[in-house]
Amino acid sequence: MKKMKNNWDDISYQQIETATIANGQIQVTFANSDKIELPVSTLLPVDINVDKIQEIHNSDFDISINFNGGFEYLIPWDKVRTLTDKSFAREMAKQAEDNAKLTGERLKTLRERKHIKSNQLAEMAGVTPQTITRIEKGHTDVGFGTLRKILAAMGYTLKDLANEELFEAKLQNIVSFEFILKKLAKIGIDSNLVRKIIPVEIIDSIRNKKENLPDLIQSEISAYLSQVFGWRSDEIWKEDDLPLSNLPFKLALFKTPSKGNISQIRAYSHYAYYIANIVRKAENSTPQVEYPGDLKEFKSDFYRSYSELTLKNLLSFAWDLGICVIPLNDQGVFHGASWNIKDKHVVVLKQKNESHARWIFDLLHELYHVFAHLDVPNTSVIEIEEVNPFSNNASLEEREANTFANHFIFGSRSEEIAKIALSKADYKIDLLKNAVIATAKEEGIKAEFIANYLAFRLQMGGKNWWGTANNFQITSPSPFAIASEILRERIAIDNLNPIDKNMLESALRNI
Repeated sequence: MKKMKNNWDDISYQQIETATIANGQIQVTFANSDKIELPVSTLLPVDINVDKIQEIHNSDFDISINFNGGFEYLIPWDKVRTLTDKSFAREMAKQAEDNAKLTGERLKTLRERKHIKSNQLAEMAGVTPQTITRIEKGHTDVGFGTLRKILAAMGYTLKDLANEELFEAKLQNIVSFEFILKKLAKIGIDSNLVRKIIPVEIIDSIRNKKENLPDLIQSEISAYLSQVFGWRSDEIWKEDDLPLSNLPFKLALFKTPSKGNISQIRAYSHYAYYIANIVRKAENSTPQVEYPGDLKEFKSDFYRSYSELTLKNLLSFAWDLGICVIPLNDQGVFHGASWNIKDKHVVVLKQKNESHARWIFDLLHELYHVFAHLDVPNTSVIEIEEVNPFSNNASLEEREANTFANHFIFGSRSEEIAKIALSKADYKIDLLKNAVIATAKEEGIKAEFIANYLAFRLQMGGKNWWGTANNFQITSPSPFAIASEILRERIAIDNLNPIDKNMLESALRNI
């Protein structure tokens, strides 16, 4: 029988949205909408003067309070919950007791492996025999300093003790790579996404192993999955289903999915959001400029800096504005996304088509969402399906974004130019190719843009002209390669921690 899931197992119970201080009270809002208020003094050590608080800010899982004189004090999320949620406090107390018992059992096992008697260990560590007895019986009043000293006397460290705990807990299951793949697949994380998250060299070394994976391999896998999804190691390796929150998926979703697995979309959103966060943190510290106020100003600013509408120029202009643009090339799931992450905008483009014109249209579409819909921190837009300027089920926001993209490319004359081309072809599809070439020359608009617009327009009427339209497209160099190269130029990738660097390098691999 599976254990009932508790509120605190959900990442939204743990994740802090905002934290403020007023009149000696701290107000904390969590991602599950819980609003908590309590005296800030209850969260601080008794020797800290509340009157010297200078400022407060928060990350996803802790609160940082800065004091006059440069002192900083961190408050983890669980401390706030323990003081305000009796059920959670009871659970933490029980876990502390259970952990103390397990620690005692493991310490005794390590001692007996080296054939050391408890009174001998006490003498070696410089503690009383009663102290050894109390730890091995699971008493909770023994400090980590004492525990470290006892372990060091036997030639062990706290890491050895933790690995012993992990090993013992996992003996109940065969924790092969197949085991973890099946568990992840149940919540929409397929093997392709797993290969993006976990380094390929780790996967290749364990793919066919049917026995328990080595402890260090399990720890490596846990480290990568925990970074993206926020799971604890024990959650990853036990039999129960893994929790998957809606957090990066908590969005203004302008497209209703007509196909696809919603759990896969939710899972991939976590991954894309994590990659977006990596890039946001690694971006070179260039000041973010004020965004253009309207399409006219946006277009004017662009052409003041760049002479031609190319994918490279538009990507560079977005970065110039302080908007990070990330290309992803995974199959299916969703087509693109835009996030406001703590007042920093990040756009994800996930276009499998190699057409520069299609990438340009998609980027303009997403930039409109940034300007018009993502002014509030921690909001997002995800494109579930391909961006289609003539979609019948598009929302008002999507139609506005399409209009913005079309007006940037064609002025306000997209339909007029389409009709000119159709008229030149005498409304005959087999004459449309030459008509597009002539119209592009006369209007000073690249033929690839006109061809794309007409192909979508004809598709709406049941005509497939994509074969010819695709022949107009510029596809080299690869749009993904262009976007990746610009991203690498704009961020300090070598300053990332190893896990983040590995995941970003994997995401930017053109395979």
